[in-house]
Amino acid sequence: MTVPHDLDALESRTLFCLWTGYEEMSDDRLRALWTIFRNTGCAVAFLNRNTLDDWVKPEHPLHPAWPHLSATHKADYLRCYLMHHYGGGYTDIKTTSKTWGTFFDQLAQSDKLALGYQELPNGVAPIEGPLGDDLRRDYADLIGLCAFIFRKGTPLTAAWLQRTETLLDRKLPELRRHPAIHPLDRQGILLPDGRPSPYPLKWTELLGDIFHPLVHEFRDQIIQAPIQPAFARYR
Repeated sequence: MTVPHDLDALESRTLFCLWTGYEEMSDDRLRALWTIFRNTGCAVAFLNRNTLDDWVKPEHPLHPAWPHLSATHKADYLRCYLMHHYGGGYTDIKTTSKTWGTFFDQLAQSDKLALGYQELPNGVAPIEGPLGDDLRRDYADLIGLCAFIFRKGTPLTAAWLQRTETLLDRKLPELRRHPAIHPLDRQGILLPDGRPSPYPLKWTELLGDIFHPLVHEFRDQIIQAPIQPAFARYR
């Protein structure tokens, strides 16, 4: 497949979903994926390890930390990369009954930068200190991490990608020494032999810890809409 690298995925109503690891999908995941194809009414771009290269910009290759990340953190990085370079929609592989055309229209017909569902109180990244307190107080101003639509190449997506890649720059030496061992690896989790994992990234460090503060900064330029998938029985 040849992907035009000037593609505007908001304009083409393209919806991305990702499966970056080598493990097989569970039956629940496969059923959820089918609802995305069946119900959203979008051109669905399903990226996996065999199709990913088609979407990588020659002038902006994936970060050198990519091969060392867990499958979960690869998905965290990749949704950021895609939203900056292509825009359009993203959804986790979770069951959805929503038709996305009206959501794409809402964003395309506005001057806003992104659209997403209102974050849940327990969905806010566990950031410490005054910033975390502000985010938890203002959770209703945030959008969630699991489904959204972005314009490409905006100050919001540029800041998101820059902060993400700056973090990976800092973590790269440790990631090379201690790459992910399994798809859900994270700092300190107990491995099968009882040792804490030396993998250097916390669970929310590459996505929520960056995404929620940025969304809070840009909250006046974001639309909230009920685009969320179901959050039950997806593993």
